[in-house]
Amino acid sequence: MDSMFEDDISILTQEALGPDEDWLDSPNTDLSGEMCSASHFALITAYDDIKNRLTALERENSTLKRRLKMYEVKYPLIGEFGEEHIFSLYEAKENSLLKSEKASLQQQLNQFQHELQKSKEREEQLEEMIQAYEKLCVEKADLETELGEM
Repeated sequence: MDSMFEDDISILTQEALGPDEDWLDSPNTDLSGEMCSASHFALITAYDDIKNRLTALERENSTLKRRLKMYEVKYPLIGEFGEEHIFSLYEAKENSLLKSEKASLQQQLNQFQHELQKSKEREEQLEEMIQAYEKLCVEKADLETELGEM
């Protein structure tokens, strides 16, 4: 994103002024040319630094604005009069996907409960068969002892 302050550094140079114009606060002639040049360089450097910081802050600000808009869409706020913001189409699709997923999971849960019930019934039948087999083994042992006594 371009900065709204695209001023050129040329505004800080004497060449940018017209031939008849002069610096508002013209440098003191008592100062050496080296001193003026150093302060002029410091001023240009400071201006450039401020310009770069402003550009970075503008980028960060636009990024934060985009994030804020995304959060406002994703999490609608309650307005001044208590009315909720209208959900976006994306959220409607998201809700329908959640509902269909919930229905699918509910169906799977019902299947597992049915299979568990069948498993319990089979376990009870197996338990009954084991008890019957144990009775038969006891009866067989009793018959063999009776037969051995005869």
